[in-house]
Amino acid sequence: MTHYEMAEKLSEKMGVSLEQATAALEACEWEMLDAALMLEKEKGEARQEAYSTEAEPPKDNEGKTYNRGRNVAQGLGRLVRDALNLGNRNRFEVRKGDDVVLELPVTVLVLLLIFAFWVCIPLLVIGLFANYRYTFSGAELGRDSVNHAMDKAAEAVEKVKEEVTREH
Repeated sequence: MTHYEMAEKLSEKMGVSLEQATAALEACEWEMLDAALMLEKEKGEARQEAYSTEAEPPKDNEGKTYNRGRNVAQGLGRLVRDALNLGNRNRFEVRKGDDVVLELPVTVLVLLLIFAFWVCIPLLVIGLFANYRYTFSGAELGRDSVNHAMDKAAEAVEKVKEEVTREH
């Protein structure tokens, strides 16, 4: 590459005049990288360029890149994925005594509660009166604190049953 071609290329890349590019190259003994660094230092700004095979995102009138919608969608996707993984790793168990009568992933339980709320809640309450007990198992929901709350609900139903049988 001739000195003129080097100066022309440096001028184009650095956004400076041909004379400035030539002077920088001469001062750096025609080392392109050194000349570019010198010009950056003179301009007082660190200029970074990135090259990609992807299309450039759309920009608004001020030249700002619009990535907000994309970032929100990706964040929402990660949130849904993490919630599904959590629900599939943990189980909801219906027990009668020591036997497990029904075992469902928590994801299925949540979907049933969303889409069949008016059927599921009465069935869960009736199950408590029929001596069924509910527990969660799994790394996140199988803790004593969660299952302790479930036991409290079962104890409350037992008290109500005792009061009703005493009155009759």
